[in-house]
Amino acid sequence: MEIKSIVTILLFSILGLSLGANASIISSDDPWVDATEGITSGSTAITWFPANQNNSSSSTLDHAQTIIEVYTATWCETCIPAEEALNATITDYNVKVVKYHRHLFETEDPFGNNNTEGRWLSRYGPSAVQADFNARTPPTVIFGGERMHIGSYPTAGVSLEEEYSTSLDSIMRPPISNSSEFTFTWEDGTFEWSWNWEEDTTACRSNCDSISTELYLMIVEDTAFFPEGSNGEEYYHRILRDVIPLGNSSIDYIPPQAWDEDDVSILIVMDWQESQSEETFLEVIPSLAVELVILSLVFTALITPTEAKKRRVQ
Repeated sequence: MEIKSIVTILLFSILGLSLGANASIISSDDPWVDATEGITSGSTAITWFPANQNNSSSSTLDHAQTIIEVYTATWCETCIPAEEALNATITDYNVKVVKYHRHLFETEDPFGNNNTEGRWLSRYGPSAVQADFNARTPPTVIFGGERMHIGSYPTAGVSLEEEYSTSLDSIMRPPISNSSEFTFTWEDGTFEWSWNWEEDTTACRSNCDSISTELYLMIVEDTAFFPEGSNGEEYYHRILRDVIPLGNSSIDYIPPQAWDEDDVSILIVMDWQESQSEETFLEVIPSLAVELVILSLVFTALITPTEAKKRRVQ
């Protein structure tokens, strides 16, 4: 066989190996997609308390709960089977559920606001778009700020409950020390807090160097009666009414009034994000080993005939 033919075959072999490696990375049988695009991140519910009562307390991360964030709307009929499946799934899990209601350009759903919509779009919108969906697609269910399920149609052969259970069973603790402590005082519209935490990179999902955290105050209404919703539900639950970042150690804040009952609570949520270290040369070697071997064969094939010709001439 001519050298050019050999080189062509070997080069296509290299390309095939590279494409195969990439395909193995992006292909997955998991029923979810990563909730945050381009970063390794997650969320957890640290503590909650009634908004209509003064309160002072502290909580460590080992008492935190998995947060489940749902995007829904009062007109969304396909949201009903998804939320029913979620309710059936979470009975044996320690979770907090909050439901974002569609707000921007919305004429029927009265519950969301710019803050709730802004958090959803900035945090989860890019990943939904990357998965070829609208950034605000009801129903969408996100577990622990990491796993996003879009729509209400499960994979063939399984149920939504099974898919949701798979996500919940896959949740790992945040890469934060369990002894990290959140202390707060809520009194007459003033919220003061401290967040004493330590990272635990042994729990990182990736090869990370460090962790950063951000805290959010969420206002959640337990139940609201809204018979005008065209999906026929009338009663809506765990409604996220507002969300604000906790950038400083104290804020003055008046929560939105409840829709109809005095059942509004304050939920403190922590978002965490990994800062990944750059791969060293030694870490890159395993993924390049096969390609390097083939390249060496290519160059050997090119050089050997030339040297043989020189010897024949001499």
